[in-house]
Amino acid sequence: MSITIADCLKLPSLRSCRVAAGEQGLNHIVNSATVLEIFGSETFDIVQPVSNSDLLLTSFSSIKDDYELQCRNIENMYESGDAGLVIYYVGIYLDQIHPSLIETADRLGFPLLVMPENRMDCFYNEVLREVYELLLRDQKQSSGLIDNIAALVSRLPENRKNLSTLLRLISDHLKCTVFLADIALNNIAMSKWPASNDITAEEICSLYENHAEEGCLSAEVIRQGISLRIFCVPFTAFEYRNFSIYAADESDTLTLDDVYHIVECLQVFSKLWDMDESNILENALVPAIIEGDERQLYSVSARLGITISAINTAVIIRPDCFGMETKDRLRLMRDMIKKLKECSASLNKEIIADTYGIYIVCYIIYSQSADSDLHYIEELIKGLDSVYDKYTISFFPNDSRVEDVRRTYQLYTMYIPYVTRIFPAKKELSYGDLLLGKECHNMMEERTEEYRICRNILQPLLDDPDSEELLHTLAVYYLDADGEVKGTAERLYLHRNTVKYRLGKIRDITNFSPDDRMASYLLYKAIACWRLDPEMPE
Repeated sequence: MSITIADCLKLPSLRSCRVAAGEQGLNHIVNSATVLEIFGSETFDIVQPVSNSDLLLTSFSSIKDDYELQCRNIENMYESGDAGLVIYYVGIYLDQIHPSLIETADRLGFPLLVMPENRMDCFYNEVLREVYELLLRDQKQSSGLIDNIAALVSRLPENRKNLSTLLRLISDHLKCTVFLADIALNNIAMSKWPASNDITAEEICSLYENHAEEGCLSAEVIRQGISLRIFCVPFTAFEYRNFSIYAADESDTLTLDDVYHIVECLQVFSKLWDMDESNILENALVPAIIEGDERQLYSVSARLGITISAINTAVIIRPDCFGMETKDRLRLMRDMIKKLKECSASLNKEIIADTYGIYIVCYIIYSQSADSDLHYIEELIKGLDSVYDKYTISFFPNDSRVEDVRRTYQLYTMYIPYVTRIFPAKKELSYGDLLLGKECHNMMEERTEEYRICRNILQPLLDDPDSEELLHTLAVYYLDADGEVKGTAERLYLHRNTVKYRLGKIRDITNFSPDDRMASYLLYKAIACWRLDPEMPE
């Protein structure tokens, strides 16, 4: 439920008020009531991008003889998103409601209400008190946030339908400071309540992170001697991009449900409006590349001053977030992106990094200097390890076209679950690993001739009494230790001679020698299939 002009007209203080014009706007939602007296000969200009759907109370006393200026102010009120205008003291200050005001209000559908004429016993405070009591009663019954915002948005001109305006409307409705942050805690958009509030986005983040208990989406803090409750809810919008909405409330009226309503609002309007292009620049670049949206890609890259054609390597990071709550997962990914950017900046390397779904996707420029690039990769991995060491990182160089980048990403997301099962101990993955995962999965699914051969190679081992021990040794030797006896021994905590003995036994049982190149190739693929499904069904 939301309060409208028509509802306000039922209040005792407005019951004797007449509707002079703009009857078609009586369904306008009212979020507050404000006294507005205009001084000087200039049009009153509201600085905010959109007002709080005010019911404005005025006498026009200072411009009582300038009907043209009165009309211009009504137009300005309408364009600013106000709900309607109540004029007091007609016949005392204003001689009359000029026909031009009625024509303007009717044309705009902007309610023009007139208090009883020639009377001085009508007071602003009576209307203000009753309207606010009505609003408070309504707020207790239902937040009505989404319906309220949708109704307000429907009256906005197209050039005001943007993220900043949306947050302004939400902030005014809930009487709290809200800001939208991306995964790296960049301030995408912010609206303060009241507008004079000196709190910053960085301060809100810091207060929340320093005081929120583990797993809690809100924190109670004291700021400048005032109790403040800060909410933080992570969510996904704008086609797979990760964000957090922060809300800071001093009045102790905001609830977690209200914040979820804010998230729902953002998710709804992100699908209706193209907010990316004007509000979320770098955050829009990675999705534009992955989705092959060339118009968006070149528009955003031009505004960021990035030469897309120079980017020649994609890096995809897959953190192991199994069992983590959404808040903790997003915080981890944010810290990892921050570290990636810090490492790149320290080496004067340019990097584009953002989340996309459950992955961190980066685009970098390889310098084509082996030593320089190797050092850069080492620094990236060292930096990431200092934040979290359970992840895989995949490098895909030489995709020079947007279409190639998109297809590589699709290939990666489709087959990376199989690759990590084949190489559970491997952190750095490549095209070769990805293609092996694809090949093994597909030939097992389709039961191809190649799969039949691989299965037959391992069949004697599958039937051997020591099969588990021998197969595990073979898998570690080929897939984890790069075919090295020493590395295999270290990973299995065995003596090197024990590993050699087992490899010799595998050769005798299968008649395939790891020393033979083609035999080794077949054993490699066969044991990769075994890692995908140890049962090796026919």
